[in-house]
Amino acid sequence: MTTTSDTRSATPASDRRRERLERLLQITAQRYNLRFAFGDRDALGDGRVVVGAGSDAAREGSYPPLRGRALHLLGHLLSEWKPAADEAAACESEASPSFRRLWHSLEDARLENWMTRRWPGMAASFRSQWPRDLPALHLQRIPVERQLEWGLYLAGRRLPGPKLREDVQQALQESSADIERGADGEQPGDSLEAFKVVYPRLSSLLGAQAGFGGSHGDRSGPVALPPDESESGEALAAEGDFGIPEILVDDGLVEARSLGRQRTMPEWYRPGSAPWFERGLAEKKVHPSALRADAETIIIPPRGDAVAYRAMWTDVQRGAGFLMARLLRLLEEETYLRYGGRFRTGKVEMNRLWKQRLSDYRLFQRRVQGGRRELAVSVLVDESASMQGREKYRLAAKAAILVGECLSRLEIPLEIIGFSTAGFEAREAMRLGLTPAHEHRTTRCSSLEHRIYKAFHEPYRFVRTRLTGIQPRCNNWDEEHLLFAYRRLRLRREPVQLLLVISDGQPNGDADHLIRTASRLEKEGCRVVGVGIGEDFVRRIYRDAVVVSDVREMGQALLSVIGAELGLRGRIGSPVGAGGSATAW
Repeated sequence: MTTTSDTRSATPASDRRRERLERLLQITAQRYNLRFAFGDRDALGDGRVVVGAGSDAAREGSYPPLRGRALHLLGHLLSEWKPAADEAAACESEASPSFRRLWHSLEDARLENWMTRRWPGMAASFRSQWPRDLPALHLQRIPVERQLEWGLYLAGRRLPGPKLREDVQQALQESSADIERGADGEQPGDSLEAFKVVYPRLSSLLGAQAGFGGSHGDRSGPVALPPDESESGEALAAEGDFGIPEILVDDGLVEARSLGRQRTMPEWYRPGSAPWFERGLAEKKVHPSALRADAETIIIPPRGDAVAYRAMWTDVQRGAGFLMARLLRLLEEETYLRYGGRFRTGKVEMNRLWKQRLSDYRLFQRRVQGGRRELAVSVLVDESASMQGREKYRLAAKAAILVGECLSRLEIPLEIIGFSTAGFEAREAMRLGLTPAHEHRTTRCSSLEHRIYKAFHEPYRFVRTRLTGIQPRCNNWDEEHLLFAYRRLRLRREPVQLLLVISDGQPNGDADHLIRTASRLEKEGCRVVGVGIGEDFVRRIYRDAVVVSDVREMGQALLSVIGAELGLRGRIGSPVGAGGSATAW
């Protein structure tokens, strides 16, 4: 989500496109050190992908064709095409002209078929590179080599082909079985072995026209990029051109218009609709395009409005300020210097000296330790779209402010994390071709987002205004967000670890996944407490849960939980129990 404070708003359009495509390739390949750039021509290197596009095309051209070319080149990088390209180059000789170029056309078809099987959503990206009037093109007058390139690619992709010369069309039909076998392979070597069978049937058509393809606007395609070359792609080596020919290039704008009749979208599709609570649906899955490392999901929110924070803190003080004050007083009493017990050494108790005449020498007291304060707390705040209803997100923000103000005064380590996804799941599923989307409710199609409103190492007073930015966003996969917070919490050295989940308790997908995750964290020694904002779903998920509807109830619940963890159980009231609520003070 872009805001007025987002520094990317001043970034040139070409740089923003480069960053966007780089993130797409990194997520697809699950290689987050992968680099992407625009250059003079397509190129591949060790951990680098360069798309040949001028500055105008990178800045103003249609985005889908650029995305399709970038994904196409990524496929070559993932499939380790270089050994097969070397073998194809070795097969090319005076007796086998254009062997390498024609094989690359079949390899392009195999590669796109393989990627589409693995990531169905890529089909639209590859289609964006095709001319809009593909079946109506007339190619009889271009060189035979170019006709064969088009024919091999289209036959491998099983697309309706343009009009070719009769002898070219006949040769391709005779080899259709071998072409399809090579195009359905899993490795570049499969297409190469199939093309060795196909090439003898095509070689008689080349004759003296071989090698003319480059004079008719053909691009040489990607070359092998040496490791020491610049990432900008300005000095790409032309020597050893093992490039894949650019078959279909269209920099024009794609016309889009609605088809069919307009209809009302179902409730599960509407952004901001509250997901229902369901169990026993199916095993959870994550689409490859939505995979990210923990570091990739972290977002640092901008500094918020100090005036808005003071207004929210005033509301919290009115409703729950006295509860926090009582907790602080009890903890201060626990830290007073106290002595107690009956020992043979220590501080003498004068009014017991007479007992030595009775041979009782336990006349001394020793220092008594106060309340336990070795505690680390992580607060997870739900920022899903369902928090919009009845402004539940504002109550969640006030809860985070209450915990932050209280624990900062007690000098207890604290982290506050807002969790959501980068996009709405139904829309992402439909974009990826997973339709109807409601049948894929247990598949996460959007990447996770974690906004670190306060990290453990950050002083609360310096970052507290960030909490005014808590707001409804997209969807939530609570079990994965819990694991993210737990992985950060377990790095702490404090023996007592508390995970507070402030939510309306409505997870995406199958609720069983969240229930099992919460139970597992409890078994590993991390106490998990669910705080439901206006909804009682949390009582069906967490062993310790409470439902609140206003600031007073929220303060009573949160502070009783914190007090119990600090060793004040019984002095401030019972903490939240199994499926229950906080008792009165």
